[in-house]
Amino acid sequence: MIYESFNGVAAPILATFAWCIGIGLSSYCLVFKTRLFSHLITSPLAPPFLALPAIMFAFLMAFMSSEAWQNFSHARTALINESSAISQILNIPMQPPEFQKSSNLYVQSYLGSVLTDEWSAKHHNESSSLEAQNSLDKLESNVWKVSGACNQGANKSHTCTDPIAISAIIKALGDLRNARTQRLSLGYQEGVDTKWFLGIFLGFIAALAVAAVHRSNAKTGATALVLFCLSMWISFSMVTLYINPYKWADRLDPAPLSVILETLKSGHTR
Repeated sequence: MIYESFNGVAAPILATFAWCIGIGLSSYCLVFKTRLFSHLITSPLAPPFLALPAIMFAFLMAFMSSEAWQNFSHARTALINESSAISQILNIPMQPPEFQKSSNLYVQSYLGSVLTDEWSAKHHNESSSLEAQNSLDKLESNVWKVSGACNQGANKSHTCTDPIAISAIIKALGDLRNARTQRLSLGYQEGVDTKWFLGIFLGFIAALAVAAVHRSNAKTGATALVLFCLSMWISFSMVTLYINPYKWADRLDPAPLSVILETLKSGHTR
């Protein structure tokens, strides 16, 4: 949707407000300003009828609200898993010391790229950073070098990294890749416009039903439409504000990753 191009919290609120104004005005004009519904003056609809499309709209909003909460919950879990995997990689000792140092530098490079590129106000985890991916690849390559050097006996003058530690680091790397992939998949919100168009269309049908039930009295119909559209605006706003866990209201903050990066920069690591 167009409003997704803007970063301010007001963007989805104003966009949904425009949707609801358009739905309300078009419903009012179609029912009260055309002859399509003139027969309802003499043969009115039963008032309970308006509940049918309204209930369908409520179910759709409930579904979308549940999706928004799940996105936020999964994004928070991905952030925790990512920071936990990085901490595990840093806390497992590697031998010889130069391998430990190079691994820390790769992790620092990865975190810097993730925070400045992927988590930036421009991208909001919508696209991956090539530099972050390269840092991950170099980190994994470094781990395999440690394992290969010990297996070949090339570093007999140094204490080799325990095979269990190597396995733990490789597992942590896999967890890190999975957490990053999940984070980026949640940030990528393209291709979901159809869902919004269907929601807007269902909201229009519900508003049309509200106006049609009140066809015999334009003022009463206008009042009912205003109240219904205001309720619909609040529902749309809540979903749009929380559908993306990295933008707008209550967005996640990469504080755990920032803390690890600052620790690495200060040199308080193994």
